[in-house]
Amino acid sequence: MKKLKNYKKIIFLPDNVEIKKRYNNLIFYGPAGSSELNLTKLDDKGIVAFNKADCSSNLKNIAFSSNSKSCLNTVYNVIRNKIIGISSGFLVSLRIVGVGYRAEIVHNKTNQILYFKIGFSHDFEYVIPKSVRAFLLEPTLICLYGIDKNQITQIAAKIREIKPPSCYKGKGIRLVSEAVFLKPGKRK
Repeated sequence: MKKLKNYKKIIFLPDNVEIKKRYNNLIFYGPAGSSELNLTKLDDKGIVAFNKADCSSNLKNIAFSSNSKSCLNTVYNVIRNKIIGISSGFLVSLRIVGVGYRAEIVHNKTNQILYFKIGFSHDFEYVIPKSVRAFLLEPTLICLYGIDKNQITQIAAKIREIKPPSCYKGKGIRLVSEAVFLKPGKRK
């Protein structure tokens, strides 16, 4: 019978980050805010085992182990992103390319609303959740800031879906770091 290999990972916490474990939840506290991670949603089969010392109130590191290397790396990356998020946060920038294309932010009583003028007969609006802050450095440069990487990238993807970049002229909404490869047009 083949012996299963046991993989281990340790995450050392910065001084300004505090983590508490309550039942199946890890609660992260840091200078940018607090965030919660439900371990049963992340690892529903209980493949990853956390250290017994994790039940204490002040943790300096998180140690966990698993027989599955891929599952262990997924849990490691999610926890690391939570720690980075509450330490400094995440920033995603979108660029609007096209003549006359622009965005505008209107602050409502409860949240922010982004209005887009992107070549359609009507303006598009997108409501930004409370946990995310949006600001415009230019009318064509949208910046999104928040502590949850998954939420920030999901919102950026939804905004990009409003008008994805054209494959012929490159007009539309794209990530600043995204490279758009243009197709050649018709030739005579």
